Amino acid sequence: MKKIYVLVLLLICTPLLVSCKSKEYDFVKINLGYVFSISPEVIIVDTKDRLTNDAVSKLSSDLREIVTELDETYDVIDNEDGLISKINQNAGVAPVKVNDEVIMILKTAVDVSEKTKIDDNALYDISVYPVWDLWNFDTGNYQEEAEIPTQEEINAALPLVGYDKIIIDEENKTVFLKEKGMKIDLGSIVKGYACDKIKEYLLSVNYQNALINVGGNIMTMGHDYYDKYFEDSPWRVKISTPYFVYNPFDPKSQLQYFVGTFYYHDITVVSSGVYERYIVNDGKEYHHILNPKTGYPVDSGLISISIVTDDSMKADALSTAVFCMGLERGVEYINTLENVEAVFITDNKEVYITKGLEDNFIFNNEIEELGYTYKGVKNGTSN
Repeated sequence: MKKIYVLVLLLICTPLLVSCKSKEYDFVKINLGYVFSISPEVIIVDTKDRLTNDAVSKLSSDLREIVTELDETYDVIDNEDGLISKINQNAGVAPVKVNDEVIMILKTAVDVSEKTKIDDNALYDISVYPVWDLWNFDTGNYQEEAEIPTQEEINAALPLVGYDKIIIDEENKTVFLKEKGMKIDLGSIVKGYACDKIKEYLLSVNYQNALINVGGNIMTMGHDYYDKYFEDSPWRVKISTPYFVYNPFDPKSQLQYFVGTFYYHDITVVSSGVYERYIVNDGKEYHHILNPKTGYPVDSGLISISIVTDDSMKADALSTAVFCMGLERGVEYINTLENVEAVFITDNKEVYITKGLEDNFIFNNEIEELGYTYKGVKNGTSN
């Protein structure tokens, strides 16, 4: 199941060079090429003497190598020779040799499936791909009439769905899909993992301050320097307004393109929603987040959720699962987790946060004009 490009927007530091405590700081923005059907970027802040042309060239080369290797391994849409594609091609036939990284990511995905079941049904399932592939979500955002799969097609694919039919053999380092025709897709988790990998690399070469953006999966490291008077300034991360079309030449657009703002040093923010990848058929909108049990888009009463935590890979998977839970169950589940918070936006444009964000989330009052209302902390019961 290929998750949408999550829609967290950010406001980066405005001065190119500022002086703080007798140090000269600079930032560089590195584009990592076209991978995961997106163009990831990394903004690195450090002293000017550490961001020389040679240093930046080395950073760019190493970071591109990291994300390119991940894309080649995990892309199942455009790369038939990738390792995950080989697992799919051998479904019901034979186990496929994999590496420790693949096993770790698969185990994380299966663990999220296990822990987010409702009424014994997994809300997050990487094996839903045979059904997801019947829809045309991977080709873009449709604003016009588009074909949808028939009930017969969906019924034929549903028996292939089931994360419990993914056999992970850690001792022999193999993965086997039990049913012929089964397919898995880790697109809903690998962008988050890419954020974690980039952070790990940057820390290993002693770069402490950065902002990583992998398809809207945001990871902040250390601090920004947008305010020249404060060396330890947090990054500003903004969650975009659902369905809003940003116009940089419209002053009103510049005020309304975001729902709210976080100020954080070391977090990841990952969003899932209905509004960027969907198709329209006979006047009805069908978004890309499918219910693994029915094969149709889940109706949870939400249009967006943003997970705020420190592990981007898990946040990536959680954003899908918690979106499917809806507001009440989603808040109750988040409240059971350590160091995980969330912002919920309902289909009637109400914005809720979990308790831990009470002092860190600033609602954008400008979007009240668009019909949004801020409801504050949701306890998961009846407030």
